[in-house]
Amino acid sequence: MSKNQLVLVLGMHRSGTSLVTSMVESNGFFCGKHPMQPSRDNPNGYWEDDHVVDINNRLLASLGYYWFSLVWLDLPTLQQSTEYKSLRDMAVNYINELLEESNKLVLKDPRFCILLPFWFDVLSSLDLDVKVVLVKRDFISTASSLVKRDHFDFEYAAQLIYLHWSAVVAFLPESIERILVTYEDISHNELGVRHKLKDFCGVKTLINDTLFQKELEHNVGVQKIECGFCWQQDMLRNFPDSRPDKEKIASLHAYYHALNVAYFQPLHRTYIINEIKNIADSLKGKRVILYGASELTSILIGQLSETIVLSVDYAASDTVSIDKYGTRFCSPQAISDVEHDIIFVGVLSREDEVRAIVSEYSNKPIIFAEALFLQHR
Repeated sequence: MSKNQLVLVLGMHRSGTSLVTSMVESNGFFCGKHPMQPSRDNPNGYWEDDHVVDINNRLLASLGYYWFSLVWLDLPTLQQSTEYKSLRDMAVNYINELLEESNKLVLKDPRFCILLPFWFDVLSSLDLDVKVVLVKRDFISTASSLVKRDHFDFEYAAQLIYLHWSAVVAFLPESIERILVTYEDISHNELGVRHKLKDFCGVKTLINDTLFQKELEHNVGVQKIECGFCWQQDMLRNFPDSRPDKEKIASLHAYYHALNVAYFQPLHRTYIINEIKNIADSLKGKRVILYGASELTSILIGQLSETIVLSVDYAASDTVSIDKYGTRFCSPQAISDVEHDIIFVGVLSREDEVRAIVSEYSNKPIIFAEALFLQHR
């Protein structure tokens, strides 16, 4: 066991991570040499170290992303950054500097959630006992706060929350000791939560004052809103006791790309979200055949998982299928053997060819998704 202790606070933006970090700090933990200054959004402070936040922002920027980008970043992807090694060395050196100030550290930045592979690569080079405090707030309240502060759409905010929480579940090593703190528990029983944190951190600090301020709560008790794909609901409601579906996350690559590109064009972003929802709603209750193992087709796989009766691709044959996006694509010949109402086509620039192929096996309506998405890529 090391004499050095690090508590990482992991949670989504606008979920109470600053408050929880302040509670850990009150137990004698050091938050860093460069504290981020308070702002109108967090008048009591962020309990983040500007230098750590800068490392995270630089790593994201080197890959073309921001803190709000909808993206899945595993270690191989992060290591594609030309700055990976230099930023890793910088992080190792800085934490060693902090350990010269105190052997009890607490670090918090919501960006940690999507950059965990990088940070556990960093921590593997350090003499530290690491513990994690997971912070969770009702996802609708969190999304509402993001919508108000950052002018996101609810769907965009829900996807951002889903990716942050899924990354924590996927990339936090099972060997790391952790504890879950919910914002709702703090609001109802702050002293109980603080005693729970004190015991978790292994300190004997006396707790006399309270830190929670009711007047600083953001978007509590908001109206329930339906957002997120159906297969994402378990994670959005039951984090961290849910598992991410990495194949379905990968299948949303084109969808996320379109939203990332359109982030600075709110009308386009809203249009994309609404059109995808409209298509999904119009196809629900019908027997759908997906044609084409493409990213474009994959966008609706998660939303239509209960209505898809068959997936086909021209490259498949009677003996060889294509397994992609968590779906098995068969030969188009299989169309004639399956009862269906609609064929949804996601391949690009081959409308005449696809119509000729499909018409051999079906006379049902064909929907081509290409025109909808290409104008937003």
